[in-house]
Amino acid sequence: MRTTHATSIRVIVISAVTIVLATALAIVSHAVLPAPVDDLDFDSALVRLVGFPVVAVSYFLLLFAHCAIVLQTFGRRSGLPKLEVGWRFGLAFALLYLVGMQEVVVDASPFEAWGREFVVYQFFMGAGDAVPVFALCMVLAYLTLAPGRRAASARTASTREAIAIVAVIALAFFVQRTIGHTTGLVHSNIESYPVQTHLWTALFGAVLGCVYVVLYPVFSRRDGPVARSIRLVLLTIGINWLLFNSFIGLLFSGVMPQMLLRSGLDTAVVFVASIVVLRYVSTSRANDQVTGPMSTSPK
Repeated sequence: MRTTHATSIRVIVISAVTIVLATALAIVSHAVLPAPVDDLDFDSALVRLVGFPVVAVSYFLLLFAHCAIVLQTFGRRSGLPKLEVGWRFGLAFALLYLVGMQEVVVDASPFEAWGREFVVYQFFMGAGDAVPVFALCMVLAYLTLAPGRRAASARTASTREAIAIVAVIALAFFVQRTIGHTTGLVHSNIESYPVQTHLWTALFGAVLGCVYVVLYPVFSRRDGPVARSIRLVLLTIGINWLLFNSFIGLLFSGVMPQMLLRSGLDTAVVFVASIVVLRYVSTSRANDQVTGPMSTSPK
């Protein structure tokens, strides 16, 4: 009992220190960006009350704390080697930040028009989040997860399954965002930059599908498409995407409802799409087992 308690305290302390260090790395990375961040007018009530530095630090602490929690909660039960758990979570979150930062919303940037400067600036902004979160996941996995071999029940998606997952999630996201953009439900710069907006929408939808495939082995021991997608999409990708988008809402007045709306719609659509495609994958796998041993069952 004492050993278990001591281990829990050790994990909490290591996690807290790692989150703080990752936050410091993110803040320093953004501070040295070669871009005119000072030109942005942060006018939210929270920024006026406590100042931009406090808001930024609090945001990163919360964002990285969520990453640490899901890694600890689901990673230790996955049956995967600890470093594999680390790079899978790290890569998933890094992809969300890198590509998510390229969304064509020019009025939330220091630039007046979309172009090369916007893309480069957003890339460095995304990298400033992606590198610390990847390091965070790798360090936490190495220091806090028990070593182990890949369990027989932990499997990766086959090439055919991965293509189906990416295609369905990407299509669902693209349709949902396109409807949101054209109706005005989801704010964007589609009227000024229709091609760029559609390209980003297609790209990020594919990225969401790839993130699902990357994390799939971590959650493959969970029974049933619904239970698996609740943990993978809602609790892991969805909450993190919501937190990531909420940063803009913390900085600009009146923007938070829009950030919550678009994040919620994105998560809901990906959740439904993942259940649909997992049912297809399960049916296809069952048929393969009847006709021949093409893959190992997660059960």
